[in-house]
Amino acid sequence: MLRNIITTSTVFFSMLIFSANSAQAGGHDWKVKMIADAITAAPPSVTNDATIYAWDKKGQMILLQPGTGPYVCLASGFQSTRVGKPSLPYPDPMCLDQNAWNFMRHVLSEKNPMKPSRPYPTAPGLVWMLSGMALKGGMVDLGSSDTKVEVTVAKSGVKIVRISPHLMIMPFPVNEKTAGMSTKYNTANPGASWIMAAKTPIEHVMVHFSEKEVSAMMNSDQ
Repeated sequence: MLRNIITTSTVFFSMLIFSANSAQAGGHDWKVKMIADAITAAPPSVTNDATIYAWDKKGQMILLQPGTGPYVCLASGFQSTRVGKPSLPYPDPMCLDQNAWNFMRHVLSEKNPMKPSRPYPTAPGLVWMLSGMALKGGMVDLGSSDTKVEVTVAKSGVKIVRISPHLMIMPFPVNEKTAGMSTKYNTANPGASWIMAAKTPIEHVMVHFSEKEVSAMMNSDQ
């Protein structure tokens, strides 16, 4: 009983701290904007009862909305150089189920995710990214394929790859030799599934969708 009381109190006070941080991060308008951004990552059946976080200017994760469902959604703005994401305005919100969230938390805790200090969780999870995402040129080259990836050049001169809407199955190691999937994103065939970060500890499968398919998923009740 005492353990349950302590656990409940810890969770409660943690939520208070996150709420206070949220207020400092940008106020009510910022919170509303970030929640609206986060829910574009997945259908309403995923986001309606999801826990939602955003990132402040220091890169700290801020709780915006506690949820009762199994998904955690992250608003755009996570700009870790470790995963090569460029600065906004490129959207990259995501919603993760419990397996994927457990895996992601372990990855983010490592100084070098490619050389983890402890084994990562292995149960595959789903990560919804129906707004797509952008990566700095070269990041999609992780893997063993020889296929060249075309990139566009932003005004800043930084090479950016815009990746179409997708689901990530993460973690999910695949036998590249027999899978018949590329280990690089092909801008000429943006709907093709592929293996990202092949032969690394964060290997996962990318399953892509067209804008029409995304619209149908986001408006399934109509």
